[in-house]
Amino acid sequence: MVIALYTLIVVCIGLATVIEKYRGTAFVGGHIYGSWWFTALWAVLTVMACAYMMKQKLYKRVALMLLHLSFVVILAGALITHLFSVNGTVRLRKNVETTTFTDKEDGKTKILPFSMSLREFRIVNYPGTDAPLDYQSVILYSGEGTSGDVLVSMNNIGHVSGYRLFQQSYDSDGDGVTLGIGYDPYGITITYLGYLMLLLGIIATLLSRKTQMRFLYRKAMTAIMLLVSVSASASNELQIVDKDIAHRMGTINVLYNNRICPLNTVATDFVTKLTGSASWNGYSADEIFASWMIFYSPWEQQKLIRIKSGEVQQLLGIDSQWASYSDFVNEHHEYKLQAAVNSVLSGSAAEKSRKALLEADEKYHLVEMFYRGQFIRIFPYRLDSTVNWYSPGAQSLPREIPVKEQFFIKQAMDFLTESIVTNQRDRAVEIIAKIKLFQRDMTGDLLPSEGKTKAEIFYNSLRSQKWPVFLCLTLSLLLCIAMLIGKSGKMLRVSSFIFSLSLFIFLTLQLALRWWLSGHIPVSNGPETMLFMAWVLLLLTMLLSRKFPIIIAFGPLIASFCMLVAMLGGSGSQLTPLMPVLQSPLLSVHVMTVMCAYSLFALQLLLGIQAMILIKQRKEPELERTTALSQLMLYPAVFLLAIGIFLGAVWANVSWGNYWSWDPKEAWALITFMVYAVPLHKASIGVFNKPRFYHIYMISAFIAVLVTYFGVNFLLGGMHSYA
Repeated sequence: MVIALYTLIVVCIGLATVIEKYRGTAFVGGHIYGSWWFTALWAVLTVMACAYMMKQKLYKRVALMLLHLSFVVILAGALITHLFSVNGTVRLRKNVETTTFTDKEDGKTKILPFSMSLREFRIVNYPGTDAPLDYQSVILYSGEGTSGDVLVSMNNIGHVSGYRLFQQSYDSDGDGVTLGIGYDPYGITITYLGYLMLLLGIIATLLSRKTQMRFLYRKAMTAIMLLVSVSASASNELQIVDKDIAHRMGTINVLYNNRICPLNTVATDFVTKLTGSASWNGYSADEIFASWMIFYSPWEQQKLIRIKSGEVQQLLGIDSQWASYSDFVNEHHEYKLQAAVNSVLSGSAAEKSRKALLEADEKYHLVEMFYRGQFIRIFPYRLDSTVNWYSPGAQSLPREIPVKEQFFIKQAMDFLTESIVTNQRDRAVEIIAKIKLFQRDMTGDLLPSEGKTKAEIFYNSLRSQKWPVFLCLTLSLLLCIAMLIGKSGKMLRVSSFIFSLSLFIFLTLQLALRWWLSGHIPVSNGPETMLFMAWVLLLLTMLLSRKFPIIIAFGPLIASFCMLVAMLGGSGSQLTPLMPVLQSPLLSVHVMTVMCAYSLFALQLLLGIQAMILIKQRKEPELERTTALSQLMLYPAVFLLAIGIFLGAVWANVSWGNYWSWDPKEAWALITFMVYAVPLHKASIGVFNKPRFYHIYMISAFIAVLVTYFGVNFLLGGMHSYA
């Protein structure tokens, strides 16, 4: 009965995420997640599970009893929140008292036990940029014998008389805000108590001598394991800026993606987006960007824009996958793809054509933005406490800027261009130095140091190279094949370890640079989490390889695939400031914990494949140890995922006042946890004692991980789709 209910709930949650894609969040919230029958399913499952625990006398095993009771407490807290909590929104204007709010459930207006008004709203930006760092509302309240003010901001909940206030949106004039409001004094407390019990239960279970973990470890180590059978070219007239001058220009700071960075970062992104690589025809990104900016006419004729779609090639009138900027317009300078793009935007184009057309359209407009100077906001000027950045030759400058500085902003790049065109190298170097000095005078400490600028240029060279990823993938695949089909000796093991160590150092350097340059732990988007997962896998490989040689065959291979996925999601490799809601240390720990769990699940996937080979070869001793190793990994993997889920719930509660909202990512993380928790109960579900069934299940279970990480992001959407 427990198994049937458990399976039914998993299926219902999975189907709900698909239905939400087509019917909307409100529909599944009312008809599935918030329905009486879904609540009843959880309630009956809980009662049946408690009865089974008593039948099995689980109370004699304190660690396991505490672990399982924690889920009962968490579900009880969720039920109380569902039945008795109050959630809604309240709209405030400056100096206008409000005593009502709109209930989220029924849309009715309800009375608050106190009055509120907005005293001040402010947007705090990242220093020297226009990117929001935080949204802050100062709220005045009065009632029930108390009064005062409270600050509400991102990741900072305001508390008034048991009610929780959290930032949602603000009015365009800055004189009004919309706050979320919630009242749940008991449900949250009980749920948090359940989280604490879960953590203590996990620790107790890991330390207990009565669990299977110690037995599995001894089983995996009973003997020294047998090493497991284990492009378009430029014309002669093309003018190129001197390499040294181009490099010096690349060190000039600009405001780009709402952060201050070297022009080299802009050039790298620009060239990579157009060509698919950070260089073209032997020229670096700095050379291409600077040369196109100065000698634009011949560069418009160069075949350096990659167009993969045959349909788009036909529309442009080209006979290869390489197009020039001039190929996008006809003799009347009309955009050739305009009609096709319009059909895409109106929804009448075929899905197959949609992506290719939009990709080509993006590249054309990228060059248009380049010509409008949107990528080279080079000149900062401080007015009061605000620093604004202006493009070269900007005409509409504030009157407060003195004439001398206005002249420099409007003319400096013209003088630099003239020096380069007339081959006055020393003068060009001098003007570049003056631009840097002007930037330093206007921004002071806001400007990155010279060392940080050099580090970012070095990082750009690292992230723009594709060959290391393909080299790692090839070598790891060859090493894996060699260890699986041949007799792996000491030389092969040492080579594999050195390769893993080298790859680990490379990833550590890349992640450390990204952390330093971005100012936050690099786990905020898809490519970053993939690189972090690769790093974790390699760390596990080196820590476990001595005692479990099978790991050395699989770790580097999965890590290389993670690096490949990160490279394919290249847009996320750009360094950008975090959106305010992501600026929480809880988020970083949440993501890192979950990715560690996914890394262990990935290793179990390959252990399962290896086990199926051993079953076919009838190698029982190796199969027994491989199964034990996989089962040993299952404990920390499931526990890490559980910790990651409740850390994510705490972060959500702090960020937007709701610890669980059945977002598709949350739902599938829960499904993944429930799927992988099943084999931990092999004492009750005897079929998991059979190696063949166990490994087939573990291979199939990884589908849940893939859906959670990729399927939700690219197909189902939701609040977590930014990842």
